[in-house]
Amino acid sequence: MKKMRSPIRAAAVSLCLLAALANCNGETQADESAAAQASDPALVGDWLLLQINRGGEDIDLDHLEGAVRHIGATAYSIEPMSGTTIRGDYTVDTATAPRSMDEFVANGRFEGGTLKGIYQVVGDRLTISFGAPGEARPTKLVSEPGTQFTVAVHKRVE
Repeated sequence: MKKMRSPIRAAAVSLCLLAALANCNGETQADESAAAQASDPALVGDWLLLQINRGGEDIDLDHLEGAVRHIGATAYSIEPMSGTTIRGDYTVDTATAPRSMDEFVANGRFEGGTLKGIYQVVGDRLTISFGAPGEARPTKLVSEPGTQFTVAVHKRVE
């Protein structure tokens, strides 16, 4: 005698097959999304802060003299010669032009905020431009008068 499958079991098998098919498509999208969020190997390392400009004007580096930006795979810190080290996590999207970066600030002036920025690595120079939390992402690596965009220039520490 032929055994009949229950409607519940048939539905479960169908759902499993659909989930498997959806997962295959989802993995492709997730992989693309993960690639966009993965660290950029060109960023990873230690960077000495050389210059900061906001609103078209240089900012006095007295409080950041000798500051080093440490960039890991997903976390960063900015360590001045004296004072509080700023820490946080970040994500990048290397598919954008210019490449984009979101810094999630754990402490300091922008604690709890997200700095939307763009960046460029050329040789031993890293340039980052970002707005204050809640502000739009800059579109170019320039801090023009009348804007609140900050541009920071770094040199790789060997």
